[in-house]
Amino acid sequence: MVKNKTPLIKERTLAAKNTFIILLITVIILGLLNIAQVKGLFILAQPEVRITQGAISLDSLTLEQKIAQMLIVQGNINNLQAWKDLQVGGVHLFARESQEVFKDQISQFQEGLHVPFFVTVDLEGCVNPFLNFRNFTPAAEIDNTNRAYLKGVEEGKFLKEVGVNLNFAPVVDLEDEIWKCRSFPGNERQISELAQAYVNGLQGYGILATMKHYPGKTLVVRDPHKFIVNARIDERDLAPYNFAIKQGAVKAVMVSHIITEGVIDSEQVPSVVSRKVLGELKQQYGGLIISDEIHMLGLKNFYRSLEEMYVAVFKAGNDLILNFDSDPNEIHRMIKIVKTAAQSGEISITDIDASVTKILTAKGFKVV
Repeated sequence: MVKNKTPLIKERTLAAKNTFIILLITVIILGLLNIAQVKGLFILAQPEVRITQGAISLDSLTLEQKIAQMLIVQGNINNLQAWKDLQVGGVHLFARESQEVFKDQISQFQEGLHVPFFVTVDLEGCVNPFLNFRNFTPAAEIDNTNRAYLKGVEEGKFLKEVGVNLNFAPVVDLEDEIWKCRSFPGNERQISELAQAYVNGLQGYGILATMKHYPGKTLVVRDPHKFIVNARIDERDLAPYNFAIKQGAVKAVMVSHIITEGVIDSEQVPSVVSRKVLGELKQQYGGLIISDEIHMLGLKNFYRSLEEMYVAVFKAGNDLILNFDSDPNEIHRMIKIVKTAAQSGEISITDIDASVTKILTAKGFKVV
């Protein structure tokens, strides 16, 4: 007598369906967890910053909050929540398709923040994140101080409308043999005056200007984005910075990855990680000192590990460090590494406090 197999077949089919559904749900959950991990959504938010009548007590900030304020990261809108939770100091924006997208995303970044981000760009004329919809005159085509001032006014007005508050310009390297368009024309005196006129126009709209790349020769030998570079610095290279420091206006100076000798001796390490170079600069200049982006190979290839590089850029005394790694978890790891080094005494907490004071002051707060 043949038994009826239909119930058994139905039972196996149902079991297979259930197994498939369980596996599908598991894959979906793991996928969502992976997306959340990539976006840094498992990073715990820092405590809310207490602000009393426009004043922030430095002692009220955790060490991680202070370190985070010293970082400018890549402004990927997908990482918005992670950057807010970490309370990084700023976001750097690359190209977007329209002015409206820039304004909308900057508004999203700044929304709800007690301590706003520095919103930074590289607007130099030929290096232009707004090229999709607007052109600006390259610095190389500006030949008198009136035109330099008007360039600063035009760019300052535009950046203010968009929501940017810190521009990594002007470039004051005396020659530009790599890009051919980023530096002003003329001798060191002319470049100094053109750069100062541009700074006056830009900062008249409340946009912080950044002279770069200290101490010079960054656009002459080889591209530090790709190579470890050595150069000899003379008094001519320093002329734009000395002129600006005497004028007392420019809000920031960016330090390069060039290994230097001559009147500025970085002692066989990139300038940006030279305690000697930054210490001498700080003796005469009280504004923000900003590192060039630390993943440029001119710096990154100098070190055996990211951990060693992270400690070095803080230990040297930079106020703001540019780290454009797009992974929030790596930025969080950097903060933890620097925190451990500071707690052990390898990095000066006094230096961190001094940098954070400058940063918060530049953002409009009184620090107590």
